[in-house]
Amino acid sequence: MFGMQEEEEPDPTAADIGKFIPNSELHEWHESWIKRGVFPADDKLFGSHSGQLHEGTKLLCHFDGDPNKPMRCEVKGSRWSIDCGQKGPVYVVLIGGQFSQIAFTSAHEEGETAWKIDKG
Repeated sequence: MFGMQEEEEPDPTAADIGKFIPNSELHEWHESWIKRGVFPADDKLFGSHSGQLHEGTKLLCHFDGDPNKPMRCEVKGSRWSIDCGQKGPVYVVLIGGQFSQIAFTSAHEEGETAWKIDKG
């Protein structure tokens, strides 16, 4: 009728638990973005981590960088997501008792608004 629309991705579910994108696919994706100039040549895919975060890893960030607004989640898996027509990796997480997803890059970067391993 009005042209084809991209089909929406299903929300993460319990079926995503324990499923992770193969590291080889993540490296290919990362290299393609380095070649496009999105990431600098010396960018590290996993940041200061040695690899993908494992199932059960607890993460913490603060909403709007406000230390009085902590948000916590637990990594359950990883998968590909389409955002604005671009494929990118996300972590499937359990947050507030519901499945959701967070950008893979935000869990592997430094900065005030990045997700960090919750050691508390």
